[in-house]
Amino acid sequence: MLTLSWTRPVVDTAQEGRGSPTRENLWQALLHKAEHPMDYVPAIVECRIHERYPDGLLREIRRGEHTFLQRVTAHKSAGLIVYRHLDHTDIAEIRNEIGRDEEGRLTLTLSITLSGARTDVVLDQNPYLRDLDSDFHGTLDAMTAVLRQVSTEASTAVGAVTALT
Repeated sequence: MLTLSWTRPVVDTAQEGRGSPTRENLWQALLHKAEHPMDYVPAIVECRIHERYPDGLLREIRRGEHTFLQRVTAHKSAGLIVYRHLDHTDIAEIRNEIGRDEEGRLTLTLSITLSGARTDVVLDQNPYLRDLDSDFHGTLDAMTAVLRQVSTEASTAVGAVTALT
């Protein structure tokens, strides 16, 4: 799957130093956005909450002509809200994540992960992304193989040390 992301400072330079929002304020606003997306996302024209859970909710949104069912999960300690699409759409998941830039200012990262089928279409249509994807798949495969070996050896070594003490 292919993930795209965009990060922006929450406070622009004109607002800096004038009652900037805290991480908690931003978190509360993101929770509000999950239940009332029409106030934040111009393309969403309707939202119905179907169920509530301790960690989130199940909602149905209408964006233009399309209706989507999403399981929304909030991860407060990570500053992350995940919107998983439960129906078959081009987008598998959307994330809103609070962070900080190199100057310590609050940021918001919006990322989308395309479904497997949509990822294949995008990679077929774009040679640059296809080559990049292939390169990083190979890199990840090599890294994973070494990490498995090193972590297995480390756990065996830790077990041997533990057995000696």
